[in-house]
Amino acid sequence: MNDRDTLLREQVRFLGQEPDRLAAVRGRELYDTLEALGLTHSQFFQAAGTTAADYCAREFGVDLGRVSVERFFQSDPDARWLFPDIVRAAVLEGLHRKPVHPALTARDERVAGALYDMPHVVENEEAEELRAVAEGARIPESEITYGDRAIRLQKRGRGVLASYEAVRRMSVDLLRVHLRRIGERLGRDLDARLARVLVEGDGSAGSAPVVIPAGTPGTLEFGDLVNAWLTLSLGHGFTPTHLVAGGELLGAILAMDRLQDHLLFDFAKSGELPAPMGMKLVPLADQPEGRVTLLDAGYAAQKVTEQDVLVESDKLIHQQWERTCITVVTDFAILYEKARVVVSTDAI
Repeated sequence: MNDRDTLLREQVRFLGQEPDRLAAVRGRELYDTLEALGLTHSQFFQAAGTTAADYCAREFGVDLGRVSVERFFQSDPDARWLFPDIVRAAVLEGLHRKPVHPALTARDERVAGALYDMPHVVENEEAEELRAVAEGARIPESEITYGDRAIRLQKRGRGVLASYEAVRRMSVDLLRVHLRRIGERLGRDLDARLARVLVEGDGSAGSAPVVIPAGTPGTLEFGDLVNAWLTLSLGHGFTPTHLVAGGELLGAILAMDRLQDHLLFDFAKSGELPAPMGMKLVPLADQPEGRVTLLDAGYAAQKVTEQDVLVESDKLIHQQWERTCITVVTDFAILYEKARVVVSTDAI
């Protein structure tokens, strides 16, 4: 049994205790136990059949929706040990609520180190052709390989520049609103990173996309989208599920005559975005200029994460807000390079 299996078994053993026994663990002891097991207070609350708000009301006698940060810390000596997870949970809520990259990636792979060797399939249409095989003849093969698609994950984050004087009279609930917004901004940074990886590749060999020039340089027309759709579907054998666009090209798509038919689309009245050729149109502010991306979200890319949202717990426990950092260690990797097609309006 490896270390990961042992840790999982210990996590299950701890969280699987009776609620009364779980409730007896609190404060510094609970914080240290969760840290050692790689668990969060949110997971603890779920196992104990409670919520952060109910827990604070029962254990500390405070209303988490109304109490100030200063009053929260004064309510009970054990309250300070919960505060880092209140911050983390609010950031995670923002990170998961607004960003679009979860819908554009096949999965989120959790890895043990910052260097990830990406397994990938080398597709060869002739070698993989399904055909009758005589007895003893060689069967067509699809090759899954390692070794030349290494991805180095980068730490990404935001600092919180605030003195304790600026925070202490603020309600915990209002602070969580600001932290959710920080989470949303982190999510937008990840959206921008994915957009660039889809357009340029992840930096490893063989990850660049097929780029199709627009019929008229500087202009995006409906025929360009049709050409890219045909390339991705018939040429590459993938299902175009999403169309990512931003800036002027997003406006050009919305203004296309083919997408103005009120019997098919209702954008002018309801604001609901059209679905060109069945693809979900994804507006992305940080999409590389002069590029739109058509992709099969089930195969184009995956998220690779070494470290989820991390807050500087020691600083927060001791009420030190100056330059407190919130970070993640993650990136995106191309799964199938032909599972997306990029249309470029730049002259090539």
